Amino acid sequence: SNGSIQKLYAEDTNLIIFQENKVSKSLIDKDAIYTAEGNPQVTATNRVIGQNVSFGGEFGISKDPESFAVNGYRKYFTDRDQNIVCRLSRDGITPISSAGMTDFFRDSLPSASYIRGGWDAHNKQYVVSIGGSGQKVTFDTLAYDEVSKGWVSRYSYNPNWIFSINNNYYTAYSGKLWKHYTLNPGSDNRGVFYGVQNPSTVSVVFNGAPSTVKNMQAVNYEGDSGWSMDSFITNTDTALSISPAVTASTLQQ
Repeated sequence: SNGSIQKLYAEDTNLIIFQENKVSKSLIDKDAIYTAEGNPQVTATNRVIGQNVSFGGEFGISKDPESFAVNGYRKYFTDRDQNIVCRLSRDGITPISSAGMTDFFRDSLPSASYIRGGWDAHNKQYVVSIGGSGQKVTFDTLAYDEVSKGWVSRYSYNPNWIFSINNNYYTAYSGKLWKHYTLNPGSDNRGVFYGVQNPSTVSVVFNGAPSTVKNMQAVNYEGDSGWSMDSFITNTDTALSISPAVTASTLQQ
């Protein structure tokens, strides 16, 4: 009644079962089964699956088990049918797509040609890549951060697979394995994904108290010296460029 089983994940003595429209867990590796009345009954073997208990909420993994990722006791997955991204943790299932991205996932998930997810052990983020449908090949790769409790970045790469090993973040693309957050030998270029240089941008959105007009006096920078700024433009002003020789940490507007 809850659709086919798409993903099984064993965690300690629980087997977490991801169906199309429901997520539940069953007891495993225990010398016990349950009678029809719900009472435990000791058996002579642990090769049984115990009582099935569903998590609250009508959420499932649809038919996208590739969206699944795990970090510690947190499990992440998408529910295409509900147009949401979910996190399964100790407090149950929480739709994390509601963190300022409800409209985006409502528009992109139903028509996606694929959904791939994985855990970025380097940045401690859940990364999901959503492929667009139609003749034009499009994609969106986004990251959710638990510390910020929001979707903090978009990326310019379209992976075929996402995973982490020993605190290193990897993706697979066109039959090749790529290690992220490292420079190519003999190169200082950053933002290179799958051999292609991509520009990096920062978009600042001020959405607190939308009825209040905001005046930005300065932008603070914290980091290494030797950086440069080609342009800084707002809807009311334009700042002068800053050469690498300048070490001041504040850009006056």
